Amino acid sequence: MPKLFVIAGHGAGDPGACGNGYTEAERVRALAKRIKELGGGNVILGDLSRDYYRDNGVSTLNLPGEYEIVELHMDAGVPTARGGHVIIYSGYQADDYDKALADMLADILPGRSQMIVDRGNLANPERAAMRGYGYRLVEFGFITNAEDVKVFNSRMDDIASEVLAAFGIKTGNKTGGENMGCILSVEGTKTQYYFDGQSVHPFTNGKEKTVIKKVCNGITDSIKLTKDELNDLKNVLKRS
Repeated sequence: MPKLFVIAGHGAGDPGACGNGYTEAERVRALAKRIKELGGGNVILGDLSRDYYRDNGVSTLNLPGEYEIVELHMDAGVPTARGGHVIIYSGYQADDYDKALADMLADILPGRSQMIVDRGNLANPERAAMRGYGYRLVEFGFITNAEDVKVFNSRMDDIASEVLAAFGIKTGNKTGGENMGCILSVEGTKTQYYFDGQSVHPFTNGKEKTVIKKVCNGITDSIKLTKDELNDLKNVLKRS
């Protein structure tokens, strides 16, 4: 399992993109702090008082080989533009970490036609490549889109947890209400279930799912199972 070095984009007087009453620099720092809080010792939080782009900070890093770098950003555009994506250095192939992050963004912050793009005209991806670091810049939606900002704010713990999960890092306890379980979906069907840790309950309507997610802050949504895996889970629960 790798460890993670987290860079929050902009800062040091540069607010980054602005929209819907927020600045990019402030929002990605809030997310960076949650990633660190949930990831504990497996995460190094870059200096939040710095702008790693302007001060060439990536070129002066001295990280052990097991560390991967993720740089946090939010995009700007027309108000209707939505969605997050992963940026890697031009000519590089997306690795499993990049793909896992892209899958998470497609689920939580959808809207992009391409979830992973390569760029050769950005400084930090090139600097990281020159140093041999595993690196990706992640745009967590558009700060200029009201729905993206709403999702980013309301599901920050989910986003932070999924960033860590992309690198195989387990999370500590989330803040807020009790995390009572997870929502399951089954391949090939539209049926979803709520698993409370002891029993599996099918939803009879969409309102039930909405209420469960509201009451159980930080609930995982959704874990995909095959029909056989769901049956195996039910059989294990019968024996407990």
